[in-house]
Formats: sequence, structure tokens, C-alpha cells
Amino acid sequence: RQMPELLMLVAGGLRAGSGLGQALALAVAEIGAPARQELGLLLREQRLGVGLDQALAALARRMPLEETTLFGSALRIGTEAGGGMAATLESLADATRRKLAIEGKIRALTAQGRLQAWIMGALPAVLALLLFFVEPEAMRAIVETWQGWAVCAVVGVLQVIGIVLIRRIVEIDV
Repeated sequence: RQMPELLMLVAGGLRAGSGLGQALALAVAEIGAPARQELGLLLREQRLGVGLDQALAALARRMPLEETTLFGSALRIGTEAGGGMAATLESLADATRRKLAIEGKIRALTAQGRLQAWIMGALPAVLALLLFFVEPEAMRAIVETWQGWAVCAVVGVLQVIGIVLIRRIVEIDV
């Protein structure tokens, strides 16, 4: 969630005329944790003599996100080829912001389906408990016979399958 802000801070530093190292240092000073810690580690690695490529690869390993990989690629390409790295970082920040907004909308729209999965999963157990209190004689067959245990096992398996299927339906990967 901090990536758009981080990208804009680095791009702003580059637009202000700072070098890449200075822009990253300015971003570290402005952004909060955990991005501050990760970028600080990247800068410390560079001060110890690690090349930018290796430091960015280590950052991508520590933060295995698509946005981190794109950030590292943009910095690598910008340092090798030159050009408008600030504009590239700003467009990447805009794309990341839009992606986060879409993911938030998807989470909100699929919340009903996720809740429905949990309710459908808990409903048989809650109903069975209520029936044990209301009509214990009729429910005794479920716990005292092997047929009752078999029915409970089948219901449990079907409930787990139902929960998994509903969760798979409402899970949308952006």
C-alpha cells in the first residue's frame, strides 16, 4: 500500500534534480515503516559496495510483490538507458494506485460471498445444537448410532466442499 507514495517520493526527488541515491534517501526520510526499513537496507547495501542490481534483487526477494519487481526494473532500466525515470515512476505509481483501488472494490463486492460461506458452514452445527436443546430425544439417534455418525460425517464433508467452492468463486485475482 505504500508503493504509490514511495514511487512518487522517488520521482519527486529525481524531478528536483537529485541523483537516484539522493532521491532514495529523501524517500527513506519521508515514508513510514516498513518501506522505510526496506529502502534503508537497500541504501546501506549500496554504501557497503553492493551494486544497484544486486541490491534491487535483494529488495525484490524480501518484498515479493509485483510492484517491487516493477520498481526495481524501472530503476535498473532508467540507470542503464537514461531518460525520464521520474515519468516512468509516476506512471507506475498511478497504475499501482488504480490497482489498489480495484482490489479494494473487489474485496468490498465479494465480502457478501465470503460471509455467506461462513454462515452456510456454521448453519448445520448451530442448528444441531439448537435441536439438541429443544428436542434431545429425537437428536439422540445422531450421537448414539453409527448411522447418525455417518450422516454427520457426510454433512461435514459436504460443508467443507461447499465452503471451499464458495470461497473459490468469490476469490478474484487482480
